[in-house]
Amino acid sequence: MTGNTKYFTGALFLIIFFGGIIKTFAQEIDIKDALIDIEKGEIDKAAEFLKQNYSTSDPSILFLDAVLTKDGKSALNKYTTIFEKFPESRYADAALYRIFTYYYSVGAYNKAEYYLDLLKAKYPSSPYLKFTDRNLPDTTDEEEEINEYRYAVQAGAFLKRDNAERLANQLKADGFECVIINREIGGSIFNIVLAGKFENENDGRPLLELLENKFNIKGRLVDLDRDR
Repeated sequence: MTGNTKYFTGALFLIIFFGGIIKTFAQEIDIKDALIDIEKGEIDKAAEFLKQNYSTSDPSILFLDAVLTKDGKSALNKYTTIFEKFPESRYADAALYRIFTYYYSVGAYNKAEYYLDLLKAKYPSSPYLKFTDRNLPDTTDEEEEINEYRYAVQAGAFLKRDNAERLANQLKADGFECVIINREIGGSIFNIVLAGKFENENDGRPLLELLENKFNIKGRLVDLDRDR
């Protein structure tokens, strides 16, 4: 083997080796199930997932850590780290959106506007942009319909609209009243399937039991006033 051949072989090995590192670095752990657990109130389950998978080099895990952080300022610092150090990561726009909402919620509107402008400039296709107009909320006909009552049964929460529509159509075919609404949960936009509409929790419990017995759907009653 000539010296040039040895050099080429070594160089090829380095390309493959470092290429593998780059590819691995780009692969973020899927945290969507943990985000759903948080939305369902199963915080301990999400926290255990975080503990088992914690890594300072995985921006998705860092995002989950920020979502689980109770102190607002500490969470803000974590979201800022994600946006600044991992601007191309899966939840970078979600982190920037959370920074915007933090400053908006504390009345620091100049800073909120600054981060909103960043969100628009850096991620013009971000689905979070439709949640940033606090004066003129972008609501669908279905979302306006839910304002007519207070409680509903959440039958499912999906990242993909097709999956939500499949479940809603199945329930509608059996005579259940359903709507699909969008909600920002833990930094992701979920398609929420709501069944029934009730003025109080007790009225919704029979439907909750029926869905579990007939469709094996373990839904939950949601108070829609909390999201308005």
